[in-house]
Amino acid sequence: MIFNTRIVNKIALLAFLVTGLGAMVAPAQAQLPPWTRFKLENGLEVLVVENHLTPIVTIEIAVKNGSFTEPPEYNGLSHLYEHMFFTANSVDTTEDDFLNRVDNLGIVYNGQTHEELVDYFFTLPKQNFEPGLDFMATAITSPLFKQDDLHKQREVVLGEFDRNEALPLFKFGRKMEDAVWDGWVSRKDPLGQRLTIKTATREKMLTIMGKYYIPNNSLLTISGDVTLEQVKALVPKYFMKWKSGPDPFVANPPQRVPPLKQPAFVLDTVDDPRCIVKVQWHGPSIGLDDKATYVADVFSYIITQSEHPFSKSLLESGLVQGLNFWYYTQRYVGPITADIITTPEHLDEAMKVFWAQLAKFDDPKYFTDEEFETAKNALRTQTLYRAEKLSAFSQDLSFWWAAAGLDYYERYLDDLSKITRQDIADYIHKYVQNKPYVLGVALSKSAAIVTAPSLQKLGNPLMQQHP
Repeated sequence: MIFNTRIVNKIALLAFLVTGLGAMVAPAQAQLPPWTRFKLENGLEVLVVENHLTPIVTIEIAVKNGSFTEPPEYNGLSHLYEHMFFTANSVDTTEDDFLNRVDNLGIVYNGQTHEELVDYFFTLPKQNFEPGLDFMATAITSPLFKQDDLHKQREVVLGEFDRNEALPLFKFGRKMEDAVWDGWVSRKDPLGQRLTIKTATREKMLTIMGKYYIPNNSLLTISGDVTLEQVKALVPKYFMKWKSGPDPFVANPPQRVPPLKQPAFVLDTVDDPRCIVKVQWHGPSIGLDDKATYVADVFSYIITQSEHPFSKSLLESGLVQGLNFWYYTQRYVGPITADIITTPEHLDEAMKVFWAQLAKFDDPKYFTDEEFETAKNALRTQTLYRAEKLSAFSQDLSFWWAAAGLDYYERYLDDLSKITRQDIADYIHKYVQNKPYVLGVALSKSAAIVTAPSLQKLGNPLMQQHP
C-alpha cells in the first residue's frame, strides 16, 4: 500500500489559487460545526465532532512536532517519524501485520508533516470504531522502530526528496528559503536535508518519541457517526496507558526566526523560457499579532481578484502570465509571498508596476467597500465549505490547534467580520511597505547574462537599500 504523505512544500507554491468565490455570501448565522472538548488525566486533549449522516468515523492524532522543533541535525526527521508510524508496533510486530490490520478494519489512512504539526488519521466504518481506537492507541504509544523498517522508510522519504529535487524550481526555492530564514532554515523546511535523512538512527526516532509524542503534547479528534458518550467511555480505556511527560517547550522554547535586517536578492538559473519572481517578507505570528493574521487573509483575497487594479495592472497588461499574493499562517513567523511569472523581456517593467502598486496598498481608495465586504464573506464561505467534509474539518482542527489554538479557529469567522480598513493599513505598514524583503528571480542562463546589468535594480525604489 502506498501512503500519500502530503508535506507542505513551499517550493511548489507557484500553482496559483483561483477561487471564483467573489460573489458568494455566507449567511451571517452560519458557523463551524460544533465540537466538544475534554481532557484525560494524562493531559491528552480530546475533541468530538458528531455527524450521523454516514456510518463512518475518523480517528486523528495530532502532535506538536515538525520542522519548527528541528535543529539541522534533525531536519527532516519529523517527516521520517511520520512514515515510521505506519510500520511495526508492539502488537503488529511487522509492517505486513500493520497493513493486514488496516485491511481487516477497512481503514483509509494517511499522515501529514507540516512546520508546526504532524498528524495521523484512520477513517473506517463505524462498527470498527473501538478496534480502530485500539489500533491508533497502540501505534502512537508503542512503535518498534525496527532497523529494517527504518532502512526501508529512509529510502521512501529519500525518494520523496528526489522527486522534489527534480522539480525545476527546487534549487531556487532552497535559495529563497536560505535567504528568508537566514540561519534558521531547518526550522522552516519539513522536507529536510538529504544527509540528515540518510543517516537517521533508531536512537533519534526514540528521542523524538520521548520528547514530543506524549499525551500532553497531542490532540485526539474523533469525528463522524459516534456519540460523546461512546467516546468518553472508550478513549480512556485505550489512551490512559499513554504516559505523560515534561512539556517539551518549557525547557527548550521554540526558536522564533529573527527579523530580516535589510533587503536581499536571490538569483538562480532554470531551464525555462519564463522568468519566475518571488518576493517574501516576514509576516505576523500567532500569539504576537493574531489580528494581523486574518487581516492578511482578507487583504490578499482583495488584491488577487481579477478585477482589482493590482491584478489588472499586471495580468491584463500582458506583463505577467501568473500572479499571486498570499500569507501562510504560522505561530513562529508566517511568510507573506508575492509570486510572479513573467518573461525576461517584461521583467523590468513588471517589477516597476509591482512596486508602484505596492506603494498604493495603504491608500484608502485602493479597494472599494464592496470588494472589502466580498472578501470577508468569501473567506467565510470557503471556511464553512471546507468544514462540510469531516475529514478535511478534522485536519483543519488539528492544524489550528497546533499553530494557533482552537479558540483562534473558533473565533475566526466572527473576527473576519470585525476587520476595518484601518486594520488593513496597519498590517501593510507593519509588515510590507518599506520593510525588508527577499526578492528572488529565476530565469534561463542566457536570459540572466543578457539582463544581468539591470537585475540589481529590480528592488523596491522606495527602500533606501536595494537588493
